[in-house]
Amino acid sequence: MFLQWFDLFARIIKIVILSTIYSTVIFAVLVLVLRGRKNVWLENRMKHKTKNWLLTHFLISIGLFAFSFSYWQDTGLGEAPQLPIGYGQIIYSPDFEWTEFYPDLKKTELNKDELQIGNFIIKDNFLCAEISHQNTDSPNFDFIVYDLPKKTIVTFTNETDYHEFARKNNLPIKADLYNFKTHFQEYFDNKPKWQKWLLP
Repeated sequence: MFLQWFDLFARIIKIVILSTIYSTVIFAVLVLVLRGRKNVWLENRMKHKTKNWLLTHFLISIGLFAFSFSYWQDTGLGEAPQLPIGYGQIIYSPDFEWTEFYPDLKKTELNKDELQIGNFIIKDNFLCAEISHQNTDSPNFDFIVYDLPKKTIVTFTNETDYHEFARKNNLPIKADLYNFKTHFQEYFDNKPKWQKWLLP
């Protein structure tokens, strides 16, 4: 819980810094525009620079904060990392101890509809995953292929059946699957540098 609060605080600090920079740049541009041409509305705004700068700063901060919790941007806080994988689906990994996937987006109540998975990969909008049997209530199959757009799932009782299906459909085999931590790091590594610096 402490790490979640720390991450939230760090996120807010970054948003405040970004908002300060963006507000200042906007007002610098407005000053340059005013020098080049007369604009009564703009001149009136500039009579209350501090007030309008604070309002702009506040609005940008709210926008950035909301954006930081948007689907593709939100990767969880602290001990509750999550990974958006497309089509509204998210893979969770509490404390990086186990990995959870909810095939049915409408049923996300804990211990009701989640699958604990091990190594996985997403290719061509298919989630290919190995099922974890650490849970005593684990299902009686070892692999799944989940079609993200269609929200359909195919299960396989053993590695042989999965490999046969994978080869027929040009999907990754078991050796190509890897853990949540690596996927999580890849997600950040693949973001453009400008996005890492200019967005929360």
